[in-house]
Amino acid sequence: MKRMKRMISIAALAFAVVNAAFAKDTLAILPFTGGQGEEGETIAELFSFEKELTAVFAPVPRTSINGAIRSEQRFQMASGMTDPDTIAALGKQLGAQYVVAGSITSLGKQNLLIIAIIKIDELRQIAGDVQTYGSISEIRGKLPAMAKTIADASKGGAANLPMLAVLPVRLSGWTDTREADALAQILAARLAQSGKYAVYPRTKGLEQVQAEIGNQFGGDVADEYLPRIGKANNPRLALSVTARKLGVDTMFNAAIINLETGIQEAGETADYQSMEDGIRAMEDLSAVLSGGAVPVRTASGGSEWKVADEKGFKQAIAEINAAGKGEYIITLTGSFFSDPVSFSLNAAKTITLKGEASERIISNKGDKPFFTVPGTVTLVLDQNLTLYGNNKKARLVRLEGGGLIMKAGAALRGSAGGGVYVNSGGSFTMSGGTISGNMIIDDSDDSGRGGDGGGVNVSSGSFTMSGGTISDNSANGDRWDSNGGGVYVSSGNFSMSGGTISGNSARSDGGGVNVSSFTMSGGTISDNSSAYRGGGVYVSGSFSMGGGMISGNSASLCGGGGVYVSSGNFSMSGGTISRNSASDDSDSDHFDTIRGGGGGVYVYNYGSFTMSGGTISGNSAIGYDGIGGGVLVKSGSFSMGGGTISGNSAIGNSDYDGCGGGVGVIDMGDFSMSGGMISGNSARDDRDDKEDFSRGGGVYIFSEWFVKTGGTIDGTNMAREGMVVSVYDGNYKPSRVRNSAAGPNVNMDSDVYGSTGGWE
Repeated sequence: MKRMKRMISIAALAFAVVNAAFAKDTLAILPFTGGQGEEGETIAELFSFEKELTAVFAPVPRTSINGAIRSEQRFQMASGMTDPDTIAALGKQLGAQYVVAGSITSLGKQNLLIIAIIKIDELRQIAGDVQTYGSISEIRGKLPAMAKTIADASKGGAANLPMLAVLPVRLSGWTDTREADALAQILAARLAQSGKYAVYPRTKGLEQVQAEIGNQFGGDVADEYLPRIGKANNPRLALSVTARKLGVDTMFNAAIINLETGIQEAGETADYQSMEDGIRAMEDLSAVLSGGAVPVRTASGGSEWKVADEKGFKQAIAEINAAGKGEYIITLTGSFFSDPVSFSLNAAKTITLKGEASERIISNKGDKPFFTVPGTVTLVLDQNLTLYGNNKKARLVRLEGGGLIMKAGAALRGSAGGGVYVNSGGSFTMSGGTISGNMIIDDSDDSGRGGDGGGVNVSSGSFTMSGGTISDNSANGDRWDSNGGGVYVSSGNFSMSGGTISGNSARSDGGGVNVSSFTMSGGTISDNSSAYRGGGVYVSGSFSMGGGMISGNSASLCGGGGVYVSSGNFSMSGGTISRNSASDDSDSDHFDTIRGGGGGVYVYNYGSFTMSGGTISGNSAIGYDGIGGGVLVKSGSFSMGGGTISGNSAIGNSDYDGCGGGVGVIDMGDFSMSGGMISGNSARDDRDDKEDFSRGGGVYIFSEWFVKTGGTIDGTNMAREGMVVSVYDGNYKPSRVRNSAAGPNVNMDSDVYGSTGGWE
């Protein structure tokens, strides 16, 4: 009895399963074409197992499909699709209400998996999807998302939508029909998903379409052929796409033709550079042709837009400007040129701009800042986005009290008016991304003036940098007032905890950074150059360095390869200043008279430098004078309580003849040392025709004040006179020297003569 009940239960369950299966629409998944061996059949079989599909459809057994295809000679194995008659025949033969066909193909160097689902009774493609992949084994991981796309599409209806036939894409100058077919499949898939058209199955079985191919190449858009093609298969519209060139521009031109009237209903163009760009171009064309210029909203409640062109972009901006307080997202699906954009001041808003899937570029068409951001707005530049200045003489972003947040994957480049301008108390935060290849020539209406801040200019506000790169920007005006090739801060503050500022240049002061207020706890300032002062950093206010690296920078004429301190103060408690150089071989006087001074740090004009930690090493001062390889103090002060000054060199060829390998102090400057280490520095005279008159391998003092109460100046410093310390009076005569190590207990005072107090 129990056994019979169990059998009845099993039978009931089986009946329920059968009924549930018959309650679903039946789906035939044809073997995917392309690939090698049985890859197409394997992918189709794996696809039939996806839960997203089996929850909506009852798949037809694979054995039935294979049998039907073997007996169906008209199946288009090469195209990845079937002709309409074959679709209908297979659907009826298999008892399927829907058919899925797909192909494994390539476009340029890009591998593609393309699928489409066709509804048999309406003979239309209700959905499609395109996925890119590296190796064939990656396809398996793409199937779940594709299955969801197919399943979701079956729930909608399109009985009243206009039917659109998509013709083969014509590639002028190309003969690869696989690429043309792949482009058409991508376009059909995107149009089917748009919900605006009932897409006629994208097939090569449209025999009449072949007559259109030659016509497309000639530029005709089927005045004669298209109505005949369309009426034969009952779509009302046909889409023709042709690759064209106009001068240096390469583009896809698309036209939708009404087959009843012969009138073009829509037309659009999408630029591309390579066939790999064809994927993006087809997506861009679909976005515009599906919704005109109106941005395609996502399901985020109206707070996010997807735009493919300038018209859609401007419309999204207009809607955001009219909206109230909130967070808004604009996702670019295409690259385009645009006029400058301003945001409204009506409410607090955060606006995120990013690219979809791959890099999207907006190029500035105007001569004004591309984005102007007021005080209530924060603009976020996110992944896959590039703002390109198009060599226009205008900033890419101007903050008028507003905020800018720059993240990884965003880029600002190619502006002849500089990258970012911060004004009216604005705030710029950079955690990633790149500001590169920008330049500034003129910051005012006076074309004779120089410009400041090729990458970033903070006139009033703040700049916080924790990541990203500011590189290869320049401040190269017509006069000697072009400052801050990478960053310029005139009235505000700059805080750097990470990221890189490199390869920037300035015609005047601060190749990397020119600052009034700067705090550096991390990051790197490297390989920048200045034709005047401060290759890495020029300080006219305050600079606090607790970490990071200033390395490989260079300055000409007045010097300060790593850091130049003018009428400001520099405190160093950590970090490294290394491998910087100041070099000037000219024999003409500059206003501060030193040519080749301060390889690591130059303190001038009553500025001050306090060092309690960190390292100044491997820097060089080379030139007509050649003084202060590590640190030069001229009319300023240097107090050393800790840290290390080592391995620096001063190399001269006249006058001072190479003095102060580690530290040089001249012209009303002073140096006090209470801690730290000065070692392994050298001074030398490189003149070939004269005796070596180099002085002060460790420390050189000329007619000024020196007090040592602690720290060590060891015997590894090298020079002809005063290997450790050399002090000269105002008549260029040596008055005090020390050639052996001066340890922590050897106190020295420049007012003490002879051997008393540590002098030799």
